[in-house]
Amino acid sequence: MENKPDFTVIVPVYNELGRITDSINTSLSTLKSFEIDYELIIVNDGSTDGSEKEINLFSTIQGVKILNKLNGGIGSAIHVGIKNSTNTYIIFVPVDSPLTPEVFGAFHNNLGKADILVSYRKVRLGYTLRMKFNSWLYNKVIGLFFGLSLKDFNWIHLYNRKIFVNGINIEYGGIFMLAEILIKAKRMNFTFYEFPVEMIKRSGGVSTAGSFKALSRTGLDFLTFMLRKR
Repeated sequence: MENKPDFTVIVPVYNELGRITDSINTSLSTLKSFEIDYELIIVNDGSTDGSEKEINLFSTIQGVKILNKLNGGIGSAIHVGIKNSTNTYIIFVPVDSPLTPEVFGAFHNNLGKADILVSYRKVRLGYTLRMKFNSWLYNKVIGLFFGLSLKDFNWIHLYNRKIFVNGINIEYGGIFMLAEILIKAKRMNFTFYEFPVEMIKRSGGVSTAGSFKALSRTGLDFLTFMLRKR
């Protein structure tokens, strides 16, 4: 009998009280609808709003693993998830855009086409003009300086575990970490396949990705990486 593909789904959480239960249930329902083996790792990145209580409701669910850490940023949370993962394919999912059958199906259908599957958002829902411009500029700058012609460095990616086993070392803890992996993977001649997916509009709360603190950290990480690695 042919082995089922096996996935680790990493969900980083920082102050998402009230959205976690629906998000995790949506992703779990999607995973259960496919003929796969899976584990879902929830990484609590030092939440201070009571998110931990909501997360712990899933502690007895088979296939779910909960990790708690000090706040370090979305990149550091994904990194912790990767280090504690056990399966062949590793995918991270934001709380505010859980896995739907359509989105996960796009990854599932494209398995084997490349070492890293890179999805990009057809439409950036809930983005202001400033946020859209910042995202456009960031993608253009990363592509220009590092020769990566990808449309979206900060959305849902799927990694074959071998890219970490064979030498990619994650150094950054913020949003830039997502681009860092892709830049290093290109330099190590790993392959990419890119495709569009739908984005679910955030139902409440405020994303921290567009905050001044997050933008400043991303800019500093980019400059530090460029000066050290180019």
